[in-house]
Amino acid sequence: SSSAGSICAARLATAPLCIMERDASQGSQVVSEQALSGIAPPGTPGCHCLEFDSWWNEGKTRRFVYIRYNITEGAFQMAIDEDSNLYHVPVAYGSRTGEAVTVWDLHVGAELDILGRMTTLQRCSQTTAEWNKYWADRLAALRQKLVEELKKYDTRKNDPWLTWQNKAKKEAGSADLRLLMGQVAGLSAQLNEYRPRLAAQLSVPQEMLTIEDLPRQRREMHEASMAEDS
Repeated sequence: SSSAGSICAARLATAPLCIMERDASQGSQVVSEQALSGIAPPGTPGCHCLEFDSWWNEGKTRRFVYIRYNITEGAFQMAIDEDSNLYHVPVAYGSRTGEAVTVWDLHVGAELDILGRMTTLQRCSQTTAEWNKYWADRLAALRQKLVEELKKYDTRKNDPWLTWQNKAKKEAGSADLRLLMGQVAGLSAQLNEYRPRLAAQLSVPQEMLTIEDLPRQRREMHEASMAEDS
């Protein structure tokens, strides 16, 4: 299975680059690697794709799958062992929410419905782990600061989910960034009642919202380009 996994990973590695450059011959204006680099703040790991592997069982056979998510395109590429095809998957869904997942929903342990199969992301690449840790550290620091500030003004107990954190030993790349974003947004909304300006400073980083919006911007630019050509 390890040799099959190596072949599978190699096929995905040699696939077309996950960051699509502008195609001058067609005049298509596609959000490029530079767009992401210009948004992400200094010190952000140079990560333009999130890469995970997983597996599922078909009878007594375990099938390994390698999954790459293109951050600017908002779509997935998949390679499955013993299958020579490389799959382009425009959308995957959260198994619990049923909603389309984006960059901040993807982490080790996340459960996805991808190509109609329930798949748990089992491991990730080093750059993906660094990306996950960078944003998790930023959000956790904001959450802690918000909790400290709220103690000065509000003696009510916070809803448990707003400060919940997994104390168990974490695997690389396993921070639930969507949960952390929700916690920061909820605590910031509470602080806004007392210190609006400070609450605005201690909110979900604007870069995270902009990065999540890159696929929509890319689609709109592509549609505008197609309209011009027609």
